[in-house]
Amino acid sequence: MRIKKYMAAWLGICVLALSGFSACADQYRTSDSQEEETDETKTQLYVQNFSGGFGSDWLYALADRFEEFYKDESFEPGKVGVQVRIERARTDGISLLADLDATPAEVFFNESVYYYDYLAQDLLLDISDVMTEPLSEYGEEGTIEDKMTDEQKSYYQSGGKYYGIPHYAGYNGIVYDKDLFDEYNLYFKNEPGRSVLINSPDDEKSAGPDGKTGTSDDGFPATYDEFYQLCDAMVEMGITPFVWAGQYYDTYVEKVMYAMCVDHEGLEQTMLNYTFGGKEGGVATNLIGEVENGSYEKLGDMKITVENAYNLWRSEGKYLSMKFFEKIVKNRDYYTKNVFSPAHLYTEAQKDFIESRPEGTPIAMILEGCWWENEAKSVIAECGDRNGEEYAPENRHFGMMPLPKASDDDIGKKNTIVDTHYSLGFIKKSIAPSKIEVAKKFLKFACTDESLSEFTVLTNTVKALKYEMTEENLGKMTYFGKSVYQLHNNSDIVYPYSSEDVYLDNQSRLSVHNSYYSIVGGGEKARPITYMRESVSNGADEYFNGMYVYQQRNWENVYGRYYD
Repeated sequence: MRIKKYMAAWLGICVLALSGFSACADQYRTSDSQEEETDETKTQLYVQNFSGGFGSDWLYALADRFEEFYKDESFEPGKVGVQVRIERARTDGISLLADLDATPAEVFFNESVYYYDYLAQDLLLDISDVMTEPLSEYGEEGTIEDKMTDEQKSYYQSGGKYYGIPHYAGYNGIVYDKDLFDEYNLYFKNEPGRSVLINSPDDEKSAGPDGKTGTSDDGFPATYDEFYQLCDAMVEMGITPFVWAGQYYDTYVEKVMYAMCVDHEGLEQTMLNYTFGGKEGGVATNLIGEVENGSYEKLGDMKITVENAYNLWRSEGKYLSMKFFEKIVKNRDYYTKNVFSPAHLYTEAQKDFIESRPEGTPIAMILEGCWWENEAKSVIAECGDRNGEEYAPENRHFGMMPLPKASDDDIGKKNTIVDTHYSLGFIKKSIAPSKIEVAKKFLKFACTDESLSEFTVLTNTVKALKYEMTEENLGKMTYFGKSVYQLHNNSDIVYPYSSEDVYLDNQSRLSVHNSYYSIVGGGEKARPITYMRESVSNGADEYFNGMYVYQQRNWENVYGRYYD
């Protein structure tokens, strides 16, 4: 197995100890409201879950079905059946790394798990059999490995073995209030050569970003220019286009900005940022020269290897997505007053969005992740309780908006989305040998189509695997959940990692969170959203040009040892 000490910089700042772990009965529940005593006649399996915005309802349901499935099977001498004990994680995977063996938990579901850091410390159990054996005992023909993309298979195999399973998917984007859009007719009309909003629901809607009529994106802005036109129309109608969390404004806006970059670049070009073309090199087809007053020239195709990969920081997608958000953040009418206030928590942003209709000035959109509705479901319910049946959860309709394309030339390009959460399911290597079999069966059971579908129904989000939902299960989901599933199923997906040594040794530098360093405004201390908002003009141009200079200046010092 190829084992190295990856991401020392992360470990240096993530040494927070996880205190207070114990196996006391009151820590473990079968639901959020029901405690459960230990049944010594059964095998106990301890499972830790980082609930975050995805919650734990899916895990309680999974545990109940698993216990029922194996109620008559013995995994330890003198015991029959399984009791799954669920514990809520106190931290994400970065900090968990320091104290994994301090907790009694044996199976883990977490996010921000930098996989090769865990492998470097030999913390994970080999689960290759879980990944490659058929799921026939659960009525399926294929394997979990069959549900992974080629990029996932390459990344998660170390020395030809698997030690973890992709968990949930975290997609960031623009969430819209469909009921508000319907009420105010905030859709474009199918009128060739013109961009005008419909006058009534009976008007035929435009083709949208996919360039086809009769599909789910009909009527939505097809281009950046149409998106601005829509925002201007909202302002004229007394609608505030946007809210987002001031608490994390740089992260929330940048992740959507990167999502727009990925959608423009596509899967193959985006993956060059993580593979650098591999051993044979790759070809970058979408690079541009220095930008001046919004103008630039496209460069020709360029072969990319690790020696010259700093050129990837002048991709057209990076620039255009920055330029898109520069116009948003510089137009004060486009967002609520508190989106740059650190005191404006993400929960307050969600509350502002949900309650703006009917309790205030309507807000049309929020920059959020695919988990937001599950995270905010209690706020949605409370709004319904106050304002009547029309605003009850079953009558609220939110959706993930299809991202607009940069220009008319890009309309019709397939959607490409990016999963930013680095989530993982795994078993710790220090598990008692007597528990290995039941722990492996639990991970395997969690990745059956039935379990993946159940997760999707209960969270209205998706797992980072390939699977098909039945119409019956789709019918149990919210409008928002269906839009997330549709996006997941109909898009190319970038998982922002690779098995190349240069990536594995430098994951913190090359992660989604660190995609936008520049020499301007103090370099790493200045984030693009802050710089563009505070600059007088052409902040996106300056910041973009500075990204290329920053990477070029530092490249050989950081990555020179990987040169042939």
